[in-house]
Amino acid sequence: MSSIRLSGVWRFLTELGSGIITAIKKTEEKSLELLKVDNLNPYLDDLVELLCDAVDSGAPIGFLPPMSESEAKAYWLSINDELQANARQVLLIREDDKVVGSVQIAMSPKANALHRCDVEKLMVHTQAREHGLGGMLMQGVERVAASMQRQLLILEVRSDDIAHDMYVNMGYIPFGEVPGYTRSANGMLHNATFFYKKIETTHEVFS
Repeated sequence: MSSIRLSGVWRFLTELGSGIITAIKKTEEKSLELLKVDNLNPYLDDLVELLCDAVDSGAPIGFLPPMSESEAKAYWLSINDELQANARQVLLIREDDKVVGSVQIAMSPKANALHRCDVEKLMVHTQAREHGLGGMLMQGVERVAASMQRQLLILEVRSDDIAHDMYVNMGYIPFGEVPGYTRSANGMLHNATFFYKKIETTHEVFS
């Protein structure tokens, strides 16, 4: 097991061969951990709640409210199929053993794009926001992508979303804004900004 300091009191605790990355921050009130998982079924109920919470609170992640539990469950089961096929990776944050955040890494199957990946569906439960969990998830994304020999990360975010400034602060470079790219539940159109970030590959093993 190795321990790598990231920022502040956060540390990644990597257990080789276990298939998980764990980052733990303990306070008097709570314990948080970041996991790279290979099966979503053990976390399905929490993920359904997380997705419904994100969509119903207006998070711009591709859905419009209201989100039913059956729709959310069907979505996560489809993502689990892609996870089993190694078409994407999923990272979760748990607070006191409950999933409160997630993010996905979509792996391109194209022969000329095996050096890059797309970051998708970053979400944090409304009751756990404003505590840096989005940044923690993105640090995990970069570490996992680097270990998979991905050198370029691509993502898009609604230009007026709070995550926009987080990406800028983390070194992501905007390369274009598309007007009216996404639509909210009230019919309003919003601009979207596209970002990229180059990263150095590593030889860490997260099996």
